[in-house]
Amino acid sequence: MAGDKLTQETPTDDIDLINMLERIYLFLRRSGNAFLIGIVAGAILGCVVYFTSSKVYESKIILHSSYLTNQEELEIVDYWNQLLRRHQYKILADIFSCREELLNKVESLEAAQIQKGSSATDPNGFYVTARIRENALLPELQTAILNGLDNTDYVKEKILEKKQGLDELIDKATSDVVRMDSIKSTIENLITRNDKNSAYLLLNLGSLTKGVAELNEKIVGYKTDLNTMTAVQVLQGFIPLDTAVSRSLRTTILMGILLGLVVAYIFSLLKYIEERLKKRVKANA
Repeated sequence: MAGDKLTQETPTDDIDLINMLERIYLFLRRSGNAFLIGIVAGAILGCVVYFTSSKVYESKIILHSSYLTNQEELEIVDYWNQLLRRHQYKILADIFSCREELLNKVESLEAAQIQKGSSATDPNGFYVTARIRENALLPELQTAILNGLDNTDYVKEKILEKKQGLDELIDKATSDVVRMDSIKSTIENLITRNDKNSAYLLLNLGSLTKGVAELNEKIVGYKTDLNTMTAVQVLQGFIPLDTAVSRSLRTTILMGILLGLVVAYIFSLLKYIEERLKKRVKANA
């Protein structure tokens, strides 16, 4: 009995499958023009979107922190990125000391440590990846980011303390140079007068000249440190890349075609349902 029942159900299942395939075929045949129009229109739409939309470029700046840990720097950049997403350009412009128009062109800012999984005090530094719509704005954005990293209360306090220390060192070294120059002038006058200790004075004069040169070199180094004092050191700045990271032309066209097929299917399905309803109404009339 079970075998007879299976034999009876199998042909019915085959017929149902054939009927379904037949309906799909007829539906596709009837809607072929709609799908063709959808494909062409979708491809055209994809091209239009690609060539009229703004390209997004990506670049990376590599930094080394002077005062904060890498993790602290990463948290600061993450907060900036949140402000960008919320379009809080005015607040971010005050932090960066830059134009709001610049931030309108920035898509995102993301930071990461150079060595993944390292400690918070990782000496290897970190990098910031920027996605921007105009490569020409990268130098301005780099300056803005450096301003922002300098513009925290803790860092400003540390920089001020270090500047005061360097100013004191410069003043002391300058005072020592003046004093040694005065002694040097006195010795030179004694040598000019053919003083009996001229040989001994010449040795002292050489030592003084060397000492003055070393102090002047230190002063130059102090002043250089004073003028280049920032929260981070730039190991590599932003490098403009011509290749956009936004969707390629092929991807955009494929997405357009897919959208066109979906619209064509919905249109054809609605039209098919409408025709079936009309036939049913006529049959019942």
